[in-house]
Amino acid sequence: MLSGSSRALEIVKVVSQHQWDYLLGLLSAQLGAAADTQPSLPAPEVLCRMLTELGPVFVKVGQLLSTRPDLLPDAYVRALARLQSSVPPAPWPEVEGRLLEQWQRSPEEVFASFDTTPVAAGSIGQVHRAELADGRAVAVKVLRPGIERQVEEDGQLLRQIAALAAQTPLGSSYDLPGLAEQLVAALEGEIDFRREAGNTERLAEVLKRSSFVGDGRLRVPGLFREFSGPAVLVLEWLAGDPILSPEARSALEQCSGGVEAATDALLGAFVEQFFVEGFFDADPHPGNLMVAADGTITILDLGMVGSFDPRTRTMVLDLVLALINEDPARATDLLVHLAPPLASSVDRRGLRRRLDQLIRANFAKPLQQLNFAHFLADMLQIASSTGLQVPGNLGLFVKAITNLEGVGRELSPEFSFSEAMKPLVSRLMARALLLPQQRVMQFGLDLRSLLLDSPRQLSGLLQRFSGDELVFAFQLQGLDRVLGNLDVLSRRIALAILVAALLLSATVMATQSELQLLRQVSQGLFVAANVLGVWLVVSLMRSGRR
Repeated sequence: MLSGSSRALEIVKVVSQHQWDYLLGLLSAQLGAAADTQPSLPAPEVLCRMLTELGPVFVKVGQLLSTRPDLLPDAYVRALARLQSSVPPAPWPEVEGRLLEQWQRSPEEVFASFDTTPVAAGSIGQVHRAELADGRAVAVKVLRPGIERQVEEDGQLLRQIAALAAQTPLGSSYDLPGLAEQLVAALEGEIDFRREAGNTERLAEVLKRSSFVGDGRLRVPGLFREFSGPAVLVLEWLAGDPILSPEARSALEQCSGGVEAATDALLGAFVEQFFVEGFFDADPHPGNLMVAADGTITILDLGMVGSFDPRTRTMVLDLVLALINEDPARATDLLVHLAPPLASSVDRRGLRRRLDQLIRANFAKPLQQLNFAHFLADMLQIASSTGLQVPGNLGLFVKAITNLEGVGRELSPEFSFSEAMKPLVSRLMARALLLPQQRVMQFGLDLRSLLLDSPRQLSGLLQRFSGDELVFAFQLQGLDRVLGNLDVLSRRIALAILVAALLLSATVMATQSELQLLRQVSQGLFVAANVLGVWLVVSLMRSGRR
């Protein structure tokens, strides 16, 4: 059962009100009842309402779960992605206390003007508009007072719920404690604004040197580090309208290249972040993309980012290419490498068959009708149901594609993600061929590690071998049946040897005709040998028919 805090009782009360019997059984430590209850989720709108009532931390958990299409059906992913906290802004005295703690001065001493009414409020923080002494407008993002304690308490309860669920038949199929740790780590990262500050500076550098984005088409707000800290983030105020608003569309149509140039720039930034830098904005939804009057697009809110190491981004690029080229065999191999099996083996043939069916079903339709994000989400669902452990960064990858593809289709109904990606993938391949030194260097480092580690590993292997510590474990399919057949065969051979021995003994004794007792014994041995011989022949004939 959950630890007996008032917060735990509050969670049980909310779950009970929404009649989610499965989770209620877990929270009440009725594991038997939970195991017998159908492990179904409530309707998407009910789940969202429940998370909203549980408060800002669980709202953020719901938003994070929307990045895991491998775990949840599409209807839940879409509902959770729209989830917004209904909490009111924090009272100004509490916010002012935060700012005093950060600056050791009042906002009036730091800024020429400061609007105490927030322009936006969310589950983690709220944003105020201010003006520097030199007249520049800035956005001041303030962490919600008390959110750190709430994240710590709710995070601990989330771990307990995951541990309880892991004891049920449903929970044993997923690494729920691991998922809970990922969610808590993401929450802890979002309540430290120093991370978002670093992400903002890094993405600004990526866009500045990108060869896939036109000069000046995309930007991020400038950072004022001297005013920023763990609980306060001060950024350049950039005016604009949400990218799907009529005002933004009008601005995009009037700039060079029109709407098509804007979608190309967004897709180019996506390619640069994912496949070149391995560092990406995981939440580029329409509300975080603002369009200025000159058509420049500003990317806001870099609290949620993902990363790929060089090997992973190479495999992800290969996977996207395999899917576009309708190659299920290659896609299967790459998917197994990206998402290692939970068990010792995986049904590759079944996985390939299901991927082939998915590819055929999606690419049989016109490319303009293909929803590539839904296609990838279905692929991750297949991987998860086959026993593969899908890493969280792949879910973030699909979420980013979902947002970008949605924006592209809203701006241009003829937009096709897979079609637009083809020339960009070709450029990525050409870049890889023109810059081989990085791959050669990686190969050299791998070879160096192999040469340095091999003597030590070989020495350890020989020591274990000489000390009788080395154990070889083999698991052969169908071995029990083979051993059973060998056991039957060995018995028959032993019986045949016994029959032959009896016949030989009877023959030897029969030759001793002068001894009446030996002749009688030999006759008995002949009878026994004949009976056993007939039984052996009959058993062989029966086994031959099976």
